[in-house]
Amino acid sequence: MKRKGMLVTFGLIFAVLIIGFFFPNEQSNNQQTISGESEDSSISEETLTVGLLQTTSHPSLDEIREGTIQGLEENGYGEAENIEINFQNAQGDQNLMNTMANSLVNEGADILIGIGTPASQALKNASSEIPVIMAAVSDPVGSGLVESEENPGANVTGVKNQAPVEDQIRLMTDILPDVETVGLLYSSGEDNARAEARRAESAIEQAGLTPETYTVSSTNEIQQMVASMAKEVDVIYLPTDNTIASAFNTVVSEADRYNMPLIPTVDIMIAQGGLATVGISQVQLGVESGRMAAEVLDGKNPAEFPVYIVEGGDQLINVQKAESIGVTISEEILENSKIIEPEAGGE
Repeated sequence: MKRKGMLVTFGLIFAVLIIGFFFPNEQSNNQQTISGESEDSSISEETLTVGLLQTTSHPSLDEIREGTIQGLEENGYGEAENIEINFQNAQGDQNLMNTMANSLVNEGADILIGIGTPASQALKNASSEIPVIMAAVSDPVGSGLVESEENPGANVTGVKNQAPVEDQIRLMTDILPDVETVGLLYSSGEDNARAEARRAESAIEQAGLTPETYTVSSTNEIQQMVASMAKEVDVIYLPTDNTIASAFNTVVSEADRYNMPLIPTVDIMIAQGGLATVGISQVQLGVESGRMAAEVLDGKNPAEFPVYIVEGGDQLINVQKAESIGVTISEEILENSKIIEPEAGGE
């Protein structure tokens, strides 16, 4: 009986060895399958990095940034889901802007977005391979960002912020029919401002008025320049300009001393103390920039992705400002305009 029991034991051991010999990888394969499923899951949940560089702090640029994030989210790329946003603000310092742009590239951004022309230029200079989306640039060709608006030609595309200059000048002459000389105030160091000023000069001349240009190299010169303009022109027109935007409160306070009307290009500046404009929503500019960024992340080639131009705009008037500087606006104009309430301190 003992011998028979030993034979049974040896038989069982032999069977186990045989099974182990012929089926050694079954458990391993099962583990690999589970591991493989986990790897596939991690790939599908890969987080991409969006490098976001803003030229300076200003409510209009802040709205473009917020709109850009909104546009990304609306098109499948949300911060809480599949992207991480690395945001940098150069506060108008060109050297810092270049440093930040290089940092975003070195930290492995999958796409770069520039809020404003200087930021977009810095990003383009930092990388010729990572896609760059310019958010709200007035003159993408003249500023060297793209070869043409129809065929950008390299790694940069985005949204053109083409102000409706002719409509703005028309509204200005409707409100201020006695105007003869129009002063244009902008920064000498910004390509976008120079390009827009040239368009404004042409529109002013076509309206039978005289344009006079005044440039500043920094915000420190703005107060004195506005004071000088107030003695020489009838109204001040402000092209899209980051330097002027960052010190717009100074422009307003100095202009108010002389009851000088301000016609800004940017919609948000009406609430901050401008008189009137035909303005494009800064948030909408950002939303379109975010949409284009999402399409590039989805596989579109920026070199063949035409620049998008936001057209049209709303007629905006700050009635309280008009009253405070002694400007009377007809009921017909008011009926066809959006009345903008001034911000606290914007009056």
